[in-house]
Amino acid sequence: MNDNLQDPNRITFLNEPKLSEHEADTNFNERRTALLPVLKDFISNHFLFLSKKVDITFLHAGVSSLVCILDTMEQKYILKVPLSLLTSGLEGSFLKVWEDSGVRVPHVFEEGTLGDHFYVLMEYIEAQTLIQKYSNEELLEKRAYYDLGKMLRKMHATKTEGCSNIVNDKKGPGYQTVAEWLESDTRTKEQFAYVKENQLLNDRDHGSIEEVCRLIISRIGNNKETVYCHNDFHTGNVFATEPLTVFDPWACFHHPYMDIARSIILASKVGLDEVTKQLVEGYFDGEEYDQVLLRAFITINIWVKLPYMHKTKQIETIEDLRKYLNQMTVGNQP
Repeated sequence: MNDNLQDPNRITFLNEPKLSEHEADTNFNERRTALLPVLKDFISNHFLFLSKKVDITFLHAGVSSLVCILDTMEQKYILKVPLSLLTSGLEGSFLKVWEDSGVRVPHVFEEGTLGDHFYVLMEYIEAQTLIQKYSNEELLEKRAYYDLGKMLRKMHATKTEGCSNIVNDKKGPGYQTVAEWLESDTRTKEQFAYVKENQLLNDRDHGSIEEVCRLIISRIGNNKETVYCHNDFHTGNVFATEPLTVFDPWACFHHPYMDIARSIILASKVGLDEVTKQLVEGYFDGEEYDQVLLRAFITINIWVKLPYMHKTKQIETIEDLRKYLNQMTVGNQP
């Protein structure tokens, strides 16, 4: 056994992590590369993999995490290491909450830290994601976004208190209310400033972000109630299983409309009008809802997403979001 532990061929990298070509992702690339020897040492000494041959295959979807399959020939696992230092350390906790609510998720075996980064060791699921299995047209024809809306509602069943768009430790929300977040969050203010400085939107065609913030504050007030938000809920993060399996949250505590709105924006390449219709129908299931407030949260999400899209030259998506925001400004959506 000891000889096997020292066997240099026991841990094998079958490929290399894919590096992003965008300058905005330079930090992610550097951290991804620096983690490789740390990762090998971690697996070599982990109790699940002692004296076992382990093949490591890196998955290339997404740039903000290092994700790999660990194959012992007896069982496969997924190891995920988020690369952003702002990333939540609560991903495993959120998956467990949703699992308890009856939502299918990859089962979490272990959480911990690797250097400055959190990690989650979880169940490997042999399945395609919705976007891998179906074309955009098929997703709309199958009313997949209606099903996702119903799923998201179930994920929001567990209530909590406090708000934060990013939770980068396990101490919980950084703000007591959504209003406090809007008034105080430095990162969100920087994103708003970037949009203005680069003239990505204008008040005449797209509305005033200050007015949108005031509207949200006036509607929600000092209500502290929030939900466990996925914050990255789209067809690339849902396996086409029966029932559907959700994974890869950017865990945060927020108003449920924030999560709905973000899912709409993330589907911008599919067809915003039809996605909005299906997602809202699935989520609210005929219940009355505050359309004005949802529009406001959609606007907030566009403003916080545009800086990264601009830095990575997603010109067509930016133009689609501008048109959609203009539609909302004149009252046609959602």
